[in-house]
Formats: sequence, C-alpha cells, structure tokens
Amino acid sequence: MAIAIAWLASCADPLALPLNDVQTPAGPVDQAELDADFADVLAALGKPEAAITMAAFDAKYGTSLSADFAEQLAQSRFGGDSNYPPLTTMPFAVDGAVYLSGGSDDLAGSVIGWVAPKSLPGGFYHGAILDQAKFDPNNLDAPALQSAIAKGAGYESANDWMAKVNAAVLNPNFAVNAARLNQAQATVDYYCALPAGQQAYGFFKNYVNIFNVVTKQDRYWWYCTKVVWEVYQHYGLDIDSNDHRVDFSSSGLYSLVSAYYKTLYFWSPSRARAAIDSYIAEARGKIVLAEEILLSPHFTKVFEAIRK
Repeated sequence: MAIAIAWLASCADPLALPLNDVQTPAGPVDQAELDADFADVLAALGKPEAAITMAAFDAKYGTSLSADFAEQLAQSRFGGDSNYPPLTTMPFAVDGAVYLSGGSDDLAGSVIGWVAPKSLPGGFYHGAILDQAKFDPNNLDAPALQSAIAKGAGYESANDWMAKVNAAVLNPNFAVNAARLNQAQATVDYYCALPAGQQAYGFFKNYVNIFNVVTKQDRYWWYCTKVVWEVYQHYGLDIDSNDHRVDFSSSGLYSLVSAYYKTLYFWSPSRARAAIDSYIAEARGKIVLAEEILLSPHFTKVFEAIRK
C-alpha cells in the first residue's frame, strides 16, 4: 500500500512547506461534530468502509482525504499481493538484524501502514528484529522475529518475512555484545509473550485517538517498529534517527492532521499552520518509524527487494 513518492536526497524542512489550498465550510464548524466525524475516519482506516467514510468527510468539510489516500483505498478494495514469489534469498544469519517491509496490504487493518511517511524507495513502514537463537532453518514458520501483531508485541516467522512485497534487511555495523543483546531480547520476550488484554496493538492509544500518539516508552501499547526500538534501547542504543529526509509531509498522518486543523481553523490559515506544525514536531519525537530506522547510522543495509 506504499504511496509512490520520490526520494529527495536532501530536502527542506517539511514543516516549512506551504499548505495546499482546500475548500472550507461555509460557516462555523461545530468542534464536537467535527471530532465525531474525524473519529469515524480514523476508525475506518484500512477497512472496507474507508472509502465511503472519507468521501463523506470530504463532502461535508471540503477536504481531500479521498485523494490523499487514493492508492491505499484502491488497494483496500482491489489489492492483493499473492502473485509475488517468496524472497528465498533473504538472509537470517545475523542476530539483531532489523527487517523492514512495505508495499503490501498485509497490515491493512492497522493504522501505521496508512499514516507512516513513505519518502524513500520501498515505502517501508513495518519492522521486526531477528532473534537468531529462535531461527530454525528446518522450520521457517518458527517465531523468530520480534515485532507486533494483532494482540500487541509478538513474533513473526521467516516465512512471514519472505512473503513481503518490498523488504530490506539491516545488519548492525558495530561489534555486537552478544550477552547484552541476548538480555535485551529476553526483556522484550516478556512483552511478546503477554496475551491480549495485558497489552494492545496501537500507533495511537485507543486506535482512533490521533491526538494521543503512543510514545516509545509506553509498555502497554505496541507497534512493530516500537518493538524493534525497544530491543536496542535495552541494549543501550537509540536507533530512532529522526532524520529529516523522512518527510512527514508525505505521510497519511500529515494529511489527516492537515484536514482536521484546516477544517477547525478555516477562518485562520496561520492558526491552522501553527497547529499542524506543532502536532508534527511533537509526533516526530514520539514516533519511531521504519524509515527512521533505515537511516540510522547504526545499521548497514545488506538486502533489499523492491517489487512494487
């Protein structure tokens, strides 16, 4: 479900980019009504009702969500990735290697695939980290990669990853302390083993609350790249690069926030601009994204397949 966006080797701060012109409602906006309608949009992300929900929001408020999310909406209705053969040359040899994926609709029901920036080739938004001790070459369905699944933190298999459409593998480019990495993985194993009800999957708390982004330090709400970050945080490294080549203005999150604030503050473009800038600046610090890990100086890319 990646949005095809050109990679800019260097770019201006996305927070300084001008707002696109949009239509505005004819009169004052009732914020409670706007909030309810906006919550409906967020709840529909990745689901069959996304197209009709966004279209209704656009018609009511003069926004452009249907256009901004056109590619995801098309894939949600028609897409499928079963025609791609497995990536049989994907390596599973290095403990602590990071795996990133994009270009597929396998996480269509989760928010992160719809809202993450996709500034770089591959449109990566999903992630996992290999616990090599759990990898079994004779059983590629063994749960060997720590990531996030429907219940929250959990495991994926080598077969899961070889089925990805676009994928990259990043090896640590430093001398790994095996004992320290093993301890970090064991710590995160605790969360991966927790059942549903004792943890939850979410990029935003309560799923539809875009104004309550899950922080990296939260230990109840999990998403895939947060699990990867957690392992290396316990190891002693912060792998969230916050690299400004990750263009938040290319993200679904930016589109959603822009639609909300430009509707709420239709009478003051400068106030809308300030609210959007503030939100994105705060979100950039809280969120750890696949592209931010891809650009981390702690890793070297050793495998990449971009097929879509």
